[in-house]
Amino acid sequence: MPLPQELLPYIDALLGRAGPDGAFAVAQGSGTRPDATAWAAMALFAAGQAAGVVAAARAALAAGQLPDGRVPVLPERPEAAWPTTLAVLAWRPDPAFAAQADKAAAWLVAHPGTRWKREDATVVGHDTSLAGWTWIDGTHSWVEPTSLAMLALSARPDAPRAALDEATRLLLDRQLPDGGWNYGNTRVFRNTLLPVPESTGHALTALGGRAGPEAVAASLAYLAGPQCAAATPLAASWRAFGLGAYGLATPDIVANCLTALGRQDRFGPYDTPQLAQLIAAVATAGRFAALLGDRS
Repeated sequence: MPLPQELLPYIDALLGRAGPDGAFAVAQGSGTRPDATAWAAMALFAAGQAAGVVAAARAALAAGQLPDGRVPVLPERPEAAWPTTLAVLAWRPDPAFAAQADKAAAWLVAHPGTRWKREDATVVGHDTSLAGWTWIDGTHSWVEPTSLAMLALSARPDAPRAALDEATRLLLDRQLPDGGWNYGNTRVFRNTLLPVPESTGHALTALGGRAGPEAVAASLAYLAGPQCAAATPLAASWRAFGLGAYGLATPDIVANCLTALGRQDRFGPYDTPQLAQLIAAVATAGRFAALLGDRS
């Protein structure tokens, strides 16, 4: 699809955050971070812009990879390895980084979230025996890291089928009774919690092609509804990706991402991951697979 010309000023703003080593600043005028670098690489690739900058960003992620395959948010905090998934996603379209992606994917498969048998369903409502992925190595699984890891690993020829099937069960188990997801709890002390748009969008993006629309009908209705129409960065971008996974990212859903981008005039520049996710959502019309090189 042709690139909307309204995106060009925001792409220029994103490019202005690239450092000489290829890494991207997490915000205008601040230091670099691997999640910012990965999201910038994905957004620019999706928009078909600045191939040299994209390659340099991927190389910067490779430079930050530890010998065991993980890509931590800070070198001194190796347990905070959640950017590993984003690096796998950013490397996916480029065979030059296949070895790094293989090593990172192997680390992810070997480091799922912790699990335990649920003894008392009155404390937490979700099934704690199911494993997905997490923010910090050695902790419990949550919706966003599980969803992103599923997207990263599902696209690989050596996709770990059993782990992905269990992660699918985990997301469906964490779906709220009336639809939608939050960070990953359903009930706490018998109180049913509320959904949020970005968590719902993450889960639906990961479940597209793995769970039929009947299994997530209430969540699709929630995400498409007016309560999720806020033109804020994460809500707008993941609303587009989540509905796009089920062929429901209508032009007005994508246009809401442009509205969110325009609100920087009022609220100031977004941080790099948020800016990049909005650019990617518009450039792909809500098709997350296009970030990974699927142009079909």
